[in-house]
Amino acid sequence: MAEAKVKVNISIAGRNYPMTIDASKEELYRVAAKRLNEKISEYTRIPKIDAQDRVAMAALRFSILALNAEHSSSLGDQDIVELEKIEQRIHNYIKE
Repeated sequence: MAEAKVKVNISIAGRNYPMTIDASKEELYRVAAKRLNEKISEYTRIPKIDAQDRVAMAALRFSILALNAEHSSSLGDQDIVELEKIEQRIHNYIKE
């Protein structure tokens, strides 16, 4: 069965964005918007940066965080080599 949808208004940098999302994700969207707005507010301390630049800088910051999370959660080549060695040891132990 399809998940229930809800209509929400998410406010980012003083602009409203109406959207329809899964009801179970409403809180996620609201928290994400809140964090984004907080980060945008941090950039108001920098002189000569307009609203669009603040949004861009906040978006860049969160993109970097997302990429770091993706990178740290993926296995590297060395990790795979080590796991294969462990698997081989287990296989050899079982054969004995």
